[in-house]
Amino acid sequence: MLAGKLEEVPLCRFHYWLLAVIGLPYIFVAMDLLLISLALPAVTEVFEVPARVAGFLAGSVFIGMMIGAASWGFLADLLGRKRALELTILVYTVFTGLAAVSWSWQSLVAFRVATGLGLGGCIPLCFVYLSEFIPASHRGRFLVLLDAFWAIGWILAALLGYLIIPKLGWRYYFIAGAAPILALLPVHLYLPRSVRFLEEKGLADEALRELQGVYRRAGLTPRGAEPPAKGAERKPAERPARVPVRELWSREYRRRTVFAWALWFCMVYGYYSLFLWIVKFMAGMGYPVPKAMYYALVTSLAQLPGYFTAAYLVDVAGRKPTLTAFLLATAASTAGFSTAKTPLELVAWLSAVSFFCLGAWGIVMTYTAEVYPTRVRGTGYGAASGFGRTAGLIGPTLVGLIVEAYGIKAATLATAVVFLIAALDVAALGIETKGLTLEQISR
Repeated sequence: MLAGKLEEVPLCRFHYWLLAVIGLPYIFVAMDLLLISLALPAVTEVFEVPARVAGFLAGSVFIGMMIGAASWGFLADLLGRKRALELTILVYTVFTGLAAVSWSWQSLVAFRVATGLGLGGCIPLCFVYLSEFIPASHRGRFLVLLDAFWAIGWILAALLGYLIIPKLGWRYYFIAGAAPILALLPVHLYLPRSVRFLEEKGLADEALRELQGVYRRAGLTPRGAEPPAKGAERKPAERPARVPVRELWSREYRRRTVFAWALWFCMVYGYYSLFLWIVKFMAGMGYPVPKAMYYALVTSLAQLPGYFTAAYLVDVAGRKPTLTAFLLATAASTAGFSTAKTPLELVAWLSAVSFFCLGAWGIVMTYTAEVYPTRVRGTGYGAASGFGRTAGLIGPTLVGLIVEAYGIKAATLATAVVFLIAALDVAALGIETKGLTLEQISR
């Protein structure tokens, strides 16, 4: 198998460049997704949006993400990872820029839903793509490091919001969110097509050419792989070309699917219920909006060491125990945030949430990219992500209702409980994938 030869490529500059290039669109996914959290106070004031509707407005992007995650994952298993990834980048950047011309909160919802179609596909495709090139002994660390790019996107969103919104307004903020379309250039020029995908589709000659390209970039000569003879016919696919979606619920993978879907639902609910509302929460606690934006920016810096810590632990302690511990710590720190009385307490608890929650996210992304075989990896990842995105709409909307009825403390405590449920899901249903190749995990 040509896929096995990818495991023979020693870790080198090629893999780090791959991480950097695939990380670019992932940075901008985070930035364009989280723009609304910084713009929400200004938008709700301009369009006179009540709290119960503000939550729906903030979470409306997840309607598109739910559809996009499932659709693009399926298309990636049919058309290829790279082609699908490029299209998702085009979609989310264009519609982020168009949101600047919104004339009502309803029109802004429409633009955010359209943006979500691209965002929802780009997230799983970044991880599916990278997982198919990194050797098993380093895969966990690299996938968590890829998710660390999310922190850069959140920092950019917070920084741009802090600099642009008070001076130029929220419309220019969304215009700035269209600039990431430039990430298409390095993605198109540098990224090879997935060898595993091409081989799975029976395109052995094309897979071999891509593998030889990988070897050249790594400074190696392919061993035991002869170029295809002129006029040689392609080896027919051993499996049908259609993507067997029902396999996700087969006896072999049913437990993994339940585990992945429950984990994604809880993570999306908890993360976005907190972070899309974070500036509004702090404003409700009595902090001026500019100060709240500043605190959001400062505490977001804790995300980076959270990712790096998780990246180290997943290949040392393993995915399952590390993720369980990080989720329990996220639940505890979210509950602590709800009790903050002073600026120091608020910054300390929110920094802890950022550290543990984003570290947990890195492991979730790693886990989901590993538990399915190549033929349905994009579909499986996309389906779990798409199901989870329903919580991105439910969570922020429900938070708005809870805030109106019971206050901010009740809303944050309810979010902490969801993180606790996620920890129980991992402990009960999670499998350990540390050190195993994708082919070994798939058996």
